Amino acid sequence: MVDIHSHFLHGIDDGARTVEDSRQMVRMAREHGTTVLVASPHADSQYRYEPEVVDRLLAEARAEAPEGIRLVRACDFHLMYDNVEDALRHPSRYTIDGKCYLLMELSDLTIFANTSALWTRLEEAGMRIILTHPERNPLLRQRLELIEEWVSQGRYMQVTASSLLGLFGPKALHFSRQLLDRGLAHFVASDAHDLRGRPPRLDQAFEWLSRYYTPKLARLLCIEHPAAVVEGRPLDLASFPPSAEVKKSSLLGRFFRSNGGN
Repeated sequence: MVDIHSHFLHGIDDGARTVEDSRQMVRMAREHGTTVLVASPHADSQYRYEPEVVDRLLAEARAEAPEGIRLVRACDFHLMYDNVEDALRHPSRYTIDGKCYLLMELSDLTIFANTSALWTRLEEAGMRIILTHPERNPLLRQRLELIEEWVSQGRYMQVTASSLLGLFGPKALHFSRQLLDRGLAHFVASDAHDLRGRPPRLDQAFEWLSRYYTPKLARLLCIEHPAAVVEGRPLDLASFPPSAEVKKSSLLGRFFRSNGGN
């Protein structure tokens, strides 16, 4: 599996605290089937994003990583004026493996009226937007039509693995199902921050998708789509999602509603 969003590098944001935490997170990811793990430290007003520091920590992590896992640089890009201006000048500082895909996090407090316009500027500079964990954003949970609009404009959505398991609460789970049902979720990633509460495990989400949707959809969201992103290739969405996934998901939604889920 390919995990495009995690915070396993230590001491630079609210993810791994120590070098040993970082080592153990990489080992845990590999032991549970992840072959590519993207380091995506925050780039926001609280945590300064310094690519040189990230590269140094990545080099140290790679030297001690188990066989069979590749560690890649990116960032958790917050939509702020300074970030946008610097990314326009230096796109590869922020994108996944220096290619074209940019992980984008929006505020939980407000959605700027010019969000789409700012994204268009980044896209005109060669970047492709992946909005991270929309199911956990209380504002976006009330604006499904806005997500539909963004996806129709060529943006992508990444759901958190733990949201599918209910660990972010019933609202995040319900909205994740809505996104899946409508073909609006293109990736599942761990957004790992530690070893216990938010671990770097995609295997449980892969199993959940295989059980409640189909193994094909699990492969697309956890392997094929994220692999294309790391390689800088366009996604093939001509037949996404297959009708079988939507039909099976709708049956699942009716099951949850009939049993009191929300």
